[in-house]
Amino acid sequence: MGLWMRRSVDGDVETKLSELLRRGSFDSSQSVIVHDLEVMGGRWDELSQAFPSGTLHAVAVKANPLLEVLRALVGLGAGLEVASSGELALARAAGCPPERIVYDSPAKTLSELSEALDLGVRINANSLVELERIDGLLRQKGSFAKFGVRLNPVIAGSERESATMVATARSKFGLQASDAALALERYPWLTGLHVHVGSQVATLEDLILGARRALEIAQRFPQVEWLDIGGGLPSRYRADDQGLSPRTYAEALRPELPELWNYPLVTEVGRALHSGCGWAATRVEYADEQKAIVHLGADFALRTAYQPESWYHEITVHDAEGRLKTGEPRPLDLFGPLCFSGDKLADQRLLPPIESGDFVVLHDIGAYTLSMWSRYCSRPMPPVLGWTGTGWNLLRQGESSEDLVKFWS
Repeated sequence: MGLWMRRSVDGDVETKLSELLRRGSFDSSQSVIVHDLEVMGGRWDELSQAFPSGTLHAVAVKANPLLEVLRALVGLGAGLEVASSGELALARAAGCPPERIVYDSPAKTLSELSEALDLGVRINANSLVELERIDGLLRQKGSFAKFGVRLNPVIAGSERESATMVATARSKFGLQASDAALALERYPWLTGLHVHVGSQVATLEDLILGARRALEIAQRFPQVEWLDIGGGLPSRYRADDQGLSPRTYAEALRPELPELWNYPLVTEVGRALHSGCGWAATRVEYADEQKAIVHLGADFALRTAYQPESWYHEITVHDAEGRLKTGEPRPLDLFGPLCFSGDKLADQRLLPPIESGDFVVLHDIGAYTLSMWSRYCSRPMPPVLGWTGTGWNLLRQGESSEDLVKFWS
């Protein structure tokens, strides 16, 4: 099993947590987030080796917007996929060359489009109205940007509509096939097609079908020079999750869609790259026979609190020195620190006995956790540390009370 399929619980978290405690990393914070840059680099290698050289792998900034993480990815050769002007600013601050930035927001303003044209980034238009705006700007000023149009492949019915399935008939994302073809007929400067099925909900068959529908349109229009097949590879959160490695994905695409490889490709993997790189340790403040209260909750693991069956995280319990606890498991409710009863990380989870002063580790939190941080109850973000394979880097300073006052001022 390569690093791509490995969960953080399979790594040596116990040793690293013990080292962080000895280093005093919890002296000014009740929680610490860790992003394993060594694992991230190995997963990047697996992604880049699975596809032809020259493929642009634009990692989704929304999955993990930490600037130092983005800089590390850019240094490895990654591009960045952005979905707002703020994410575009982060990509630029990370040193990502404009030609490796993919701009996908469904709500780009006229001024944001103008800036993107000036920078020369790759832009995937989401609607016919957005295409009209781009056309008007091109008539005014021209651009050396590359332009694609997002296709909604409509591969799922209403029964699969969800917060992360975007390939249904009612989705706000992209044009259905007839409108995508109309756009290509109308705008000769469109040279690309973009397709994305959804995050964590897509099967291998969904991903292949989405790419197939994009390829079928592309083959009708010689102006299409590149294809963006999106992201959405499912990650492994549970031990029995199959996940999907880039190698398996690419090997499944090749015999099904051999003509796909005639086009330069773009991918937009985010969650699947980052998720298994991260874990978070938080101190147990109070505990009894039925429940424990820790210092990370719905502020950090937002989706876990609101949709626990869909967004599961493995949990391990460690003593005050970081050693893994292995006592007889018992059902326990694990609550975060926020002032509402839905702030729950686990419901009747079988866990070893927990005491005040222990630590709970949430696993596989490298994506869509800190990036969705909630300001409810105004609790400070904890520090984020990066493991390089030989030592620790500070990726983000923990917040102080003064930082919170400044945020709300």
